[in-house]
Amino acid sequence: MIKHNSSLLPTTHHIKNEYDSSTVTLTEQVEHISKNNWQKLWSRWSSYEVGYPHTSHTTAKIKHEEESIATSTMSDEEVKKQTLIILCKTLMLYGAPCHRIEQALEHSSDCLQIDATFIFIPGIMMMTFNHGPHSTSSQTILIRCPQGFDMGKLAVVNEIIQDICNQKCTPAESMARLEELITSKPTWNVYITLLSHMMSSLLTSPVMFNGSLLDTALSGALGLLVGMLILLSDRYEAYANIFEITTTILISFVTKALDHWVCFTGVVLSATSILIPGYTLTMSIMELSARHVITGTLRFVYAMIYALFIGYGLEIGTSIYDAVDPATSPSEFDVCSGTVPPWLYTALFPFMAVSLSINMGATLRQWPSMVCCSAVGFGVSVIMSKLITNFQIVGTISAFAVGVFGNIYFKVTGDLALVPLSCGIVSLVPGSVGIQGAYFLIRQDDQGISFAIQMVVASLGISVGLFAASLAVTKNEKKRLAYLSY
Repeated sequence: MIKHNSSLLPTTHHIKNEYDSSTVTLTEQVEHISKNNWQKLWSRWSSYEVGYPHTSHTTAKIKHEEESIATSTMSDEEVKKQTLIILCKTLMLYGAPCHRIEQALEHSSDCLQIDATFIFIPGIMMMTFNHGPHSTSSQTILIRCPQGFDMGKLAVVNEIIQDICNQKCTPAESMARLEELITSKPTWNVYITLLSHMMSSLLTSPVMFNGSLLDTALSGALGLLVGMLILLSDRYEAYANIFEITTTILISFVTKALDHWVCFTGVVLSATSILIPGYTLTMSIMELSARHVITGTLRFVYAMIYALFIGYGLEIGTSIYDAVDPATSPSEFDVCSGTVPPWLYTALFPFMAVSLSINMGATLRQWPSMVCCSAVGFGVSVIMSKLITNFQIVGTISAFAVGVFGNIYFKVTGDLALVPLSCGIVSLVPGSVGIQGAYFLIRQDDQGISFAIQMVVASLGISVGLFAASLAVTKNEKKRLAYLSY
């Protein structure tokens, strides 16, 4: 234990106290002014032995005390601004729709009585704080943050937004909760994430593409390879620039080598199901429909170029194997001739939806709603495809059913409607159509342009269905709540 040593104390200097005629020492005055702070520091120093490392509980407690002292020194307006900044980061990090981020921040700033303007560009948010109606000065802040998916944490962010708007917590408490959320671990660790990548590719083959047992096994192995390469690209920035091309080259090369025993279409599209840009393309169409022209245009161009990257990698992989083995037959995107009974892929579909939910960072509590929403979309799509041959109409009806389910879930439970909708949309997006279009386009096949147009039209149909379903939410609920949905 540390003890005071009188020989180490500074020499006493006598000074005149302007409030009292008595003379006090400098040491006594400092102790009188900073008595509470010295007591906090002494209790912190005396909480552990000198020379021993901090425990995690002690370190967290010290960090919390330091943050509390820093927050107490900020003005109320600065605390509110900092809360909005951290709130913006969490919305971008955890997968809020881009055309809803601005609305959520505007709603929160109104509740905090902060005059602010928000402009969102993919990856960057510009926030301008006005100092008053009669002031010509303002403060502009640029926030650069990557976008990801973590539905578990996004639900917590939504709860914090509602508490702010309903005045159930102070801005300082909200800021502390958001900072704790950012520093916490992801919803699922690396090993479970890798397992979900493998299971989603493994189950996508029989459920979506009627793959055989061998197709399913190879798709699972390649899905695990894709998951490992994703982690590698996150760790090494230099590899991230060529991640998509190298991954698709490996997948197409291995699949082409086993083309005599497996279905090239089912294996390739199942293994790359994590990479297909159908969800991004659908979001771009929705942003354009919501009059977010800059964001929607950038995301639309990115989705199309990303599809070309994947198609280019698939073409290079097959071309390399054709050069190694000239006797091989050309690869074609045909329907797989697997013999999977309908009851089997119906039974496997919930497990595929669970794996997609894990990829999105959903918690155990969120799994049932996501599985049910995916089942609704997939079931309506299967039934309507037997009655209607136009796939655009089938996609619109399926998206409308998914949107209605999400809005009913929001009305009944009050939870975030975005959680079930996100998984339902992923099971509908025509990403595989886009990959086929890019593949044929690079091979200079006339089918490439037609497939690309089909991908855009199908995304447009899904967007129309979701917007039509959002009418189920009344205006009063949108005014009272920061509505995070599509």
